[in-house]
Amino acid sequence: MDNEELEMLENLGEFKTLVEGCEFTRDKRFIHIDYRDHKEYYTLDSSGRINGLVYSRRKVSEIDWNLISRCSTIKSFCLRDCNLTSMPDELSLMPGLVYLSLPYNDISSIDFDFSIFKEMEGLDFTSNNLSSLPESIIHLKRLEDLTINENNFDTIPTSIFKLKSLVLLSMSFNNLMDINAEISNLSNLFFLNFNDNKIESLPDEIGALSNLNFLLIENNKIKSIPNNMSMLDESLDILGLVNNPLPIPDDSFHELTPKEQIQTLISIQKSKLKALKEAKILVVGDERVGKTSIINRLLGNLHNENEASTQGIDISKLNFNGYEAHIWDFAGQELTHQTHQFFLTERSLYLYVVDAQKEDNQARDIHWFNTIKSYSKNSPIIVVVNHSDKNVNYQFDIQRYHDDFEIVDVIKTSACNLNSLPEQIRYNLGDSISTLHASIERQLPNLPGINKKLPENWHEVKNAMSKYKETQNVIDKSVFENLCNKEKVLGAPLQSALLKILNSIGTVIAYPNDFRLKLNQILKPEWVTNAVYKIVRTPSETPGLYSEEKISDILKDGYSHAHQQWLIDLLIKFELGFRLAETSDLLIPMRLPSVMPEFDRRQYNQGLNLRFNYHRIGLLKQNVLPQLIVRMHTYVDENTSKYWRHGLFLKHEDCLGVVIADEPNQSIEVFLSERNENARVLLQWVRSNLEKIEHAQIKSKENEALPYLEEVAIFDDDCEVTTGYVSYQKLIRANKRGKETVDVEIECTETGEILDIEASVSKLLGLYNKKVNNFTISEVTAVISKILLRLTDFKSKILNETEDEISDRLRESLIATGYYVKDQSRGGLSGSGRGVGERDLILTNEYGQQGALIEALTLTSLVKKTLVSHYKKLIHNYNTQGNAFDFLITYAKVKNFGYFWNKYMTNFTNFDDVSDDFTNKHALKVGHSHIDVEGIDEKRIIVHIVINFGIAHGDE
Repeated sequence: MDNEELEMLENLGEFKTLVEGCEFTRDKRFIHIDYRDHKEYYTLDSSGRINGLVYSRRKVSEIDWNLISRCSTIKSFCLRDCNLTSMPDELSLMPGLVYLSLPYNDISSIDFDFSIFKEMEGLDFTSNNLSSLPESIIHLKRLEDLTINENNFDTIPTSIFKLKSLVLLSMSFNNLMDINAEISNLSNLFFLNFNDNKIESLPDEIGALSNLNFLLIENNKIKSIPNNMSMLDESLDILGLVNNPLPIPDDSFHELTPKEQIQTLISIQKSKLKALKEAKILVVGDERVGKTSIINRLLGNLHNENEASTQGIDISKLNFNGYEAHIWDFAGQELTHQTHQFFLTERSLYLYVVDAQKEDNQARDIHWFNTIKSYSKNSPIIVVVNHSDKNVNYQFDIQRYHDDFEIVDVIKTSACNLNSLPEQIRYNLGDSISTLHASIERQLPNLPGINKKLPENWHEVKNAMSKYKETQNVIDKSVFENLCNKEKVLGAPLQSALLKILNSIGTVIAYPNDFRLKLNQILKPEWVTNAVYKIVRTPSETPGLYSEEKISDILKDGYSHAHQQWLIDLLIKFELGFRLAETSDLLIPMRLPSVMPEFDRRQYNQGLNLRFNYHRIGLLKQNVLPQLIVRMHTYVDENTSKYWRHGLFLKHEDCLGVVIADEPNQSIEVFLSERNENARVLLQWVRSNLEKIEHAQIKSKENEALPYLEEVAIFDDDCEVTTGYVSYQKLIRANKRGKETVDVEIECTETGEILDIEASVSKLLGLYNKKVNNFTISEVTAVISKILLRLTDFKSKILNETEDEISDRLRESLIATGYYVKDQSRGGLSGSGRGVGERDLILTNEYGQQGALIEALTLTSLVKKTLVSHYKKLIHNYNTQGNAFDFLITYAKVKNFGYFWNKYMTNFTNFDDVSDDFTNKHALKVGHSHIDVEGIDEKRIIVHIVINFGIAHGDE
């Protein structure tokens, strides 16, 4: 290092070394710098010589240009946010620059001779006020990267088209109206970014860019693409077209490959577009309110007073002023309510039918409105007050629900034939069925997507599927795919999108995005619904328990064994049931007995407790506890009567628990026998699963507020009687303010008098507060290893679980152990426009700062490509904050685990087997791989934890 460099290093004492060994090739130049942090850096090459400087928020006069000019090794130079209004003349002292960056300044024009830069490969003028470039830029014969985002260009400067070496051109967030035909001159372009401009069309010549790999033109005004773009479909890896007025049939279009996107758009541009004008009308309500009679009258039939109750779902068709509606008539029996979720869809119109003869029931109304909103977002609801001829004074209180639900109309009806009604009733009601018909006509055109114009070939596929359905209960999926291919509906995402549309309008039943339910058939709705209702309505010898033989007997007519298994998976998908590990029998909690078994409550009142207070009638829906039983069945206490319709017994290690739903008081209560770590794990699992159930059912609400309050019970001295409750959130607030006690009202067990007491915040919060763990590699590894070994106790159940479900178990156990965990958050885009990936779990400190990442995967055999792919994502994409260690966890489901582990280790260099430091169990292995980190001496460690859950008996 020469004297000038030594002097420079002394001058840069307050600077931070960013990267050692950075040669500033196009692939690595400033890849680690985040300009947003306003820090200043110098960088060193592999020989330890200064080769880059980043100044931020400096005055130009503060920079020692003379010293810089004497450091001939400086190849990269950045002045960020330095209030520049022009390029500093002093830059002429640095003719050897390879990369020059002047972002976030106020440069409006450039009067500088670029010809002095003979070696220049990259220029960055992001976020200035430029509208033109000097002609001298054409002398940059070696320029490969030109970034001029966030400026004021309304045209592409013609000088750019003379930069024949250009590989990357980025002009996002400007005011470009079009792209010049001369773009074809830039034959070496690899990356082209015109996002967020005002471009209305693309030139034919864009198809000549045969080396183009990235084309980003999102957020523009492009209505069509040229046919010549088909010449790019083999070279493009990334094509960004989001937020353009293109004839895109469905948002899943953006999931297609660039080749499929181009082919689809060109095909659509050549075809006619036709509005869908088809939707589903779902008629819901309690039993015997007249749903079927209302539908029959809408269809033009006479009223039949002896109409039988609907046993499953009846489907009819009716045209409303050019809009075709598939009308679904749902069974009203309470037993069938939970199964409605299979078929409730978005973009539908709902008729909620009530009986004017029955007493006003707010809980009933809220139950149905919440059910609709849970599965259908903001679908409109018409309230139909039937039997109004029997009670003309009945008034439905729409104001009570107006703010929370999309009630668009209230219609009083009578399903009786008009001429059979007394004259006064006829006068009061008018032709109520015609009034209802007119209301439906007004609402259908407003449904989201119903007027969306789809390509003619999509309509051809839809019509063909409707014809198949007339004669077939089951349609082989290959028939649908062949139809799509024949009609040029290309690519799995678009075919799935069309299938989802057919499902939403009621043409077929299909779940294209669920791996358990894809099967290889598409199903007729009536065929599916009748089977589901047959199962849930048929009593079993042991209440709630259905063997495969029992289900086979129920569905013996018209349902193959494969279809029976599919229907069982459907019930499991929607959390209506689960298989018992030991017998594979199906347990359906809503068919369990309703009577709570006798048990000694005192043993459950000694430890942690929590009440979920729904605090408003109708908020605790009937399906919540049965669904919680499905989710928590792996923790069931086998030494008890296990579960009933409104509760279940739990066990985790030494901790016993009971969960009870109290529907009259609108609450769910949890009582545990211990206050230790096992109790915290169990309680956390209940809280987490209940939260997920409720979030799934309130997903349409903007604030996603949970419908319950969490409250801690205060018992008497004998732990037998609850004397009061205190809000968990109140305790949290008090703790943050440093208060030692809170005022709590309790009821004296002897006199019944209400007393005010001071309750200890630390004591009550101690039941639920997380202890802060040491964040060392050995402790975190030990904790994760312990949790995973504990999960092997449930391996017969875990064998059938997905990666996300197993990771949920790990996440909740980590939280209960005292760690702060975020899960599955998505990062943004890297500078190249590539996604930085998804992280499975993120361990943070109590302030939310990242500590370690956990990337998880499931393997049933050693697939090198899958393993290495996850490993590379973890070391290259996810670690944006420089963690000292991260985790790669593999959920193995293999027979020969020793062979698997030995083969696993061969995929990594610098690998140490440290299993003996953490366990003596054969089912778990731990290893470390060491990765060099540029700029620091310490290596980053990837902790490999592999846990084996074995294989299912049928796979041996």
